[in-house]
Amino acid sequence: MTAGTALLVGGSSELGLAVLEELLGPPPRRVVLAGRPSGELWRNAEQLRDIGYYVTTAQYDACLRADEIEGMLTHACTDHPLSLAVVAIGTMSAESFAEGIVVNGLSVALLLRALVQRGPEQVVLLSSAAAVRPRQSIAAYSLGKQLADSAAVLLARQAAESGVRILIVRAGFVTTRMTAGMAKPPLATTPDRVARAVARAVHARRRVVWVPRGMELAVRILNLVPRRLLPAGWR
Repeated sequence: MTAGTALLVGGSSELGLAVLEELLGPPPRRVVLAGRPSGELWRNAEQLRDIGYYVTTAQYDACLRADEIEGMLTHACTDHPLSLAVVAIGTMSAESFAEGIVVNGLSVALLLRALVQRGPEQVVLLSSAAAVRPRQSIAAYSLGKQLADSAAVLLARQAAESGVRILIVRAGFVTTRMTAGMAKPPLATTPDRVARAVARAVHARRRVVWVPRGMELAVRILNLVPRRLLPAGWR
């Protein structure tokens, strides 16, 4: 992968940072962390600076219009062209159903479209197994992820003609700050394991990777079982 600018949208994401670090290669390299100002964002930036990367931050949130997203990307890529983008946006604690759809889905779809138009070498979308098997207990999160995942599938077909690769990462339960306090289900995984799986998939030029590997089969089986027969948390 070339040494242009690497962008993490969702710059405070624990999972996003693990994936980014796995893909960056050795320093020096220019890195942009985009997200809402927060302690996690600043800590992630300092962690990368300590390793030797040149790190700046940019403001991003789900309320940005399409033209504002383009402005953010223009600012982030002023000095060097964008070569890698990791999209790690997601929340299970939206204040309303509508906000959950916008944050997890609509805003991500708009961002992906803008990223592809920039022509980076690689875009990585951290989607979710819930995009393929939505659950009632996290309905807004699931539906938003479905929208983002579908947008990535469609864009990947178009982008391939221009040399842009999109990898869709459909992970199951990942032990992060976002899932802290939740019961850990079977096939739970960690940010480091997801990051290693993503790196292998990028190297193999794949379009979709499930993490862990058995998650795809588990989802297919669960989709065949009537939901009324499953525990409430699995419906």
